[in-house]
Amino acid sequence: MGDKPRILGIGIATMDIYCHQRRMYPGGNEYNIAYNAGLLGADAGFMGVFADDMAGSILEQTLLDAGIDTSHSHHEKGSSGYALVDLKDGDRVFLDWNKKGVTDLFPFTFTEEEITYIKTYDIACISWGARVDKSRMKKLAGAGVPICYDFYDNFTAEDIDSISPYIKFAFFSCSHMSEEETKNILAACVRLGVRIAVGTRGGEPAIACDGSRFYTQEVFRIKAKDTMGAGDSYISAFLMNYLSAEADESFTAEDKITASLKKAAEFAAAVVVKDGSLGVGYDVDPDDLSKIINL
Repeated sequence: MGDKPRILGIGIATMDIYCHQRRMYPGGNEYNIAYNAGLLGADAGFMGVFADDMAGSILEQTLLDAGIDTSHSHHEKGSSGYALVDLKDGDRVFLDWNKKGVTDLFPFTFTEEEITYIKTYDIACISWGARVDKSRMKKLAGAGVPICYDFYDNFTAEDIDSISPYIKFAFFSCSHMSEEETKNILAACVRLGVRIAVGTRGGEPAIACDGSRFYTQEVFRIKAKDTMGAGDSYISAFLMNYLSAEADESFTAEDKITASLKKAAEFAAAVVVKDGSLGVGYDVDPDDLSKIINL
């Protein structure tokens, strides 16, 4: 298996505030990926923007307590990202969120020193919501950074065309699409240069494509308590397993993908029975958010 994979999340740190529980849970796409990768045994890091409010301190400290490297995150005056969340039958429903948190206002430009740091990792995970525009994706890829990109469920054909040439792994949320539509998107992505493209489909089997064939993986059936962060946990576990096996010549390329899809499904099933994205929560008064967030 060799050395531990090194997985970096670049993007969002946010606080999910569950008004009905009077609890708040650290989260955000790349934040969750970094935390879960560390939980799974990777050397994990997170590059994000932390605000100078109590929520920002809690977000960073939660990662530090989990052994995640935040040394190249930025600290800015402003408001932590947050979302007000309700649960309906285990599915998250966003009631409101702030559109001008520090991640929105102070996006990374990626200095030479930062790129040198990023290149110490096997993979950098970025998503549609990370506020890393296409020119910066191109800058990272041109510097030799391997990128995993999460397109979410609101991707366009133009997104696929413009981003795919710069990334190694692609993830899509395709629960609103048919199997054939999902396969067409994954195949298009791989034709543009992606090594492996994966589409998760809610309760239906996930599909992956590597250019030579399609793979499917059934969902592990479990009663979900909270689906928040399920997709991020899926990405963490897939990458952890794939990167661990990548250099092992005793496995075929197909075996590596098949095993990684299974590990991803297993781990996502373990996460949806936790509260919040990570199962880490703090008490909060949702009627007095100004105590913890610079509103």
